[in-house]
Amino acid sequence: MSEQSRLLEVWGDTVDSRHLVWSIVLGVGLGAPTYLLAAWAFGQLEVDPGLQRSYALLAGIAACIVAAVIAARLFAPKRIVEIGQETAGSRDEAMDRIEAEIGPLGDPDELPARLVAEVKALGLYDDLAAQHRRRTEAARAEGV
Repeated sequence: MSEQSRLLEVWGDTVDSRHLVWSIVLGVGLGAPTYLLAAWAFGQLEVDPGLQRSYALLAGIAACIVAAVIAARLFAPKRIVEIGQETAGSRDEAMDRIEAEIGPLGDPDELPARLVAEVKALGLYDDLAAQHRRRTEAARAEGV
């Protein structure tokens, strides 16, 4: 079985199916015995019977949280991060989506000098300027 075929997407993260099974076993293996042991221990004490189950449940939940922390340490998500996989026009599409959401971005040269420096430091100045040029050219073409 290839490594790719074992990968699943769970709650927006990519995980190995074997690690997921071991995490579940770890949670059940710690949570259930802790609940049962706590239920027995609280039964031995003079605790109200209604509270015995509640306290035992809290102990079981705490054990499940401990199991989740252990599983997170043992089995890291299997993320695949690709840097530099830019497709032609992807920045233009992103700028179009931003403008569709919040409206025209305007000319970056009209920003205060401090903001222009920040935009340049972030590497967005050329994208903003190109977007402004495209929008003004489209407006001129429509006006003609």
